[in-house]
Amino acid sequence: MNQTQESAPAPGVAKLFASTRVRPERHLVIVHQPGWQAIEDWLEIAEAVVRIDPRIAVFVVSADEANSAAAQQAAALPTLIFAPGPLRRFAPIRGRAYFGHAIPKFEQLRRLAAAGVRVPKTALLQPGMSFSRAEWGPFVIVKPTDLFSSSNGAGISLMRPERVRFIPAGEYPEDHPGRRGPMLVQQFVDSGPYINAYRVLTLFGRPLFCALEHANEPRIDLGKADEAIEASTIATQGIADYSRQYIYEADVVELAAAAYRAIPEAALQGCDIIRDAETRLLYVLELNPGGNTWHFSSDHAREARATQGPALERQRRTHLDAFGSAAHILAERTRTEAA
Repeated sequence: MNQTQESAPAPGVAKLFASTRVRPERHLVIVHQPGWQAIEDWLEIAEAVVRIDPRIAVFVVSADEANSAAAQQAAALPTLIFAPGPLRRFAPIRGRAYFGHAIPKFEQLRRLAAAGVRVPKTALLQPGMSFSRAEWGPFVIVKPTDLFSSSNGAGISLMRPERVRFIPAGEYPEDHPGRRGPMLVQQFVDSGPYINAYRVLTLFGRPLFCALEHANEPRIDLGKADEAIEASTIATQGIADYSRQYIYEADVVELAAAAYRAIPEAALQGCDIIRDAETRLLYVLELNPGGNTWHFSSDHAREARATQGPALERQRRTHLDAFGSAAHILAERTRTEAA
């Protein structure tokens, strides 16, 4: 007989995995966000959790369903609830819960800085503000606070600081993200002539993958005219022609772990990090704690996966044993924090 079995689900329970040999002592509830992750990923990880620790039974439920039966069943034992993104309709009755939720970028940076994590100098752009080279350096980044816009690289500009001016929301063009929220001014961290940045996906601060993305075409010459510089693409997420490699750089991974500790309530984080090409110092740009960062199977990254091809996608999953690592991490947290 197999060590784990998938039970016939009760009403409202998506899937339940439990040992066939050991009576469970704790429950783990994994809350799946359809479209943000494939359910098959969590079923595979849930089965691995039970193999690792047969004293844990694992429920996999949908955030789009109330799952009251699953919540009642899980409440029979000490429980840990893990949701990569928002809980949405699922309402746990018992247990320690970690779930993803949007945190404004400026608040992320404030909390990171307060925890001693290096971030670029940043200010909310407000009426009457001016910016000097002496304080901000020769260039700054002006970017939106609107989360959806910035995830696609929209509205992000490189500027000389003396040219930055506050613009009322209604005076931006119709499609500009400045209409949907205030703009940020941020110190420009120059990653070199080819724009590059790291993405570290962490679960409870431990890496599931570490990717370096770099442009295949050089960024604009910084000696060009202001208008050309400001019209150029400067954000990695806005670059169409780029390459990705999965690597392990200890200082990058350690910084991502420190960033998680600053905002520990969101267990899954897509930590964006940039390295200054001259000083080699690392800076955290943002954590993406909302949860739509499971790009092994997310709808958001479907086109990128198709472009990158199956070999690179296998590397994303295997270079740090992402699913095996996730199972071990979740088993460990359930043993220590189920309540």
